[in-house]
Amino acid sequence: MHIMAKNVKQLKVEVRDIKQVKEDLFLLCFVSPHIAKTANPGNFVHIKIDSVILRRPLSIHKIVNDEVYILFKVKGRGTSALSNIRKGDYLDIIGPLGQGFNLPKYEIYNKMHNILIAGGIGVAPILFLAQKLNELGKGRLNIKNSILLGAGNKTDILYEDYFNKIGYKVEVATDDGSKGVKGFVTDILKNILAGIELEEVINIYACGPEGMFFEMNRVLKDYPKVYCQVSFEQFMGCGLGICCGCSVETKDGYKKVCKDGPVFNIKDVW
Repeated sequence: MHIMAKNVKQLKVEVRDIKQVKEDLFLLCFVSPHIAKTANPGNFVHIKIDSVILRRPLSIHKIVNDEVYILFKVKGRGTSALSNIRKGDYLDIIGPLGQGFNLPKYEIYNKMHNILIAGGIGVAPILFLAQKLNELGKGRLNIKNSILLGAGNKTDILYEDYFNKIGYKVEVATDDGSKGVKGFVTDILKNILAGIELEEVINIYACGPEGMFFEMNRVLKDYPKVYCQVSFEQFMGCGLGICCGCSVETKDGYKKVCKDGPVFNIKDVW
């Protein structure tokens, strides 16, 4: 029998709300004091959906008091069924799961710049991270926070206004140039890194497609002191490290995204 980690629980939670953000994008809110108290940015929950066999892994998007928010895109039968859930329904979930982002120790550095990077729906776990970084850095004047948002076009850019509101410097890149830089978030990243100050500690946190990570790693070859963590978006079977269906190759052999990740140091992968 597989024993779940101490904080991981199977729970029955009530749906407080579900909203359609865009045509294929939904924001679901459920109540769980346990998840709200124990989850860290980068963790996910595994949701049972009656019409499909396997649970669906979804990142924790944000937490407000005892409310947990999940942002998801309809891609197939499972997420399509989840989009039909209604307020007052109950969900069977397991969580919080996975290894999340390592958060910075602000007190030991003179200057720090946190750069968050979200490619499309990769903004899902990044918003919770931004929320937590703001809590940790409250009142500290030696910290800069930026977020780079990338998408195919301007209609796919998510939460730009929200990040502006919470004090992040927001920069945008779109494939078609309909908003911000025409190109990729890595083009913006190159410019930022070219201007870093000598004593500035750079932390990069990213979630998006694997191709984005590959290009980020290429850029970071010139900046060996920059610490970069990436959260993989991966299909999962069990979510508990049993089935090995979500394995990725790293420099130290194959690792399971559900158990060893979903967050990895980019230098451990490439």
